[in-house]
Amino acid sequence: MTAIDFSTFVDDLAKAAGETILPFFRTALNVRDKSNQGQFDPVTAADHAAEVAMRTLIRRTFPDHGIIGEELGNERADAEYVWVLDPIDGTKSFISGMPAWGTLIALTHFGEPVFGVMNQPFTGERFSGDGGAAHYRGQTDARELRVRACSALSEAILFTTSRSS
Repeated sequence: MTAIDFSTFVDDLAKAAGETILPFFRTALNVRDKSNQGQFDPVTAADHAAEVAMRTLIRRTFPDHGIIGEELGNERADAEYVWVLDPIDGTKSFISGMPAWGTLIALTHFGEPVFGVMNQPFTGERFSGDGGAAHYRGQTDARELRVRACSALSEAILFTTSRSS
């Protein structure tokens, strides 16, 4: 498979997930708490539907690849290539109607990450990295991403949608 084919496939996965999720966003959703630890860990029909859509594409295109999914468990997690899927990262934000959520898709080769993408279908933005470079693609532009110089942790900027434990 060429790099262009791979890039196109990951775009197809992200698009399929986004098209599945967006009709649920900012609607009245049934939310289930999947936690058994006492901390609220929501899951919705949008999470399940998007993971099913991505798994279907992966199985059809790469039947020998494994899948580790946030909602539907593992299939062949010891395969040479394994996809790691989180259909809605930021489900608390999603169910609150806030746009700080996205779909996470990663590919590992022999257990080592080789590519990752964070797709934000509501904002039309996509962030990706391959271990060598990170990229941003929005509705009107695309560019390589870089970090700013930061000589001390106290100068770092951090954002989170939930408190840490």
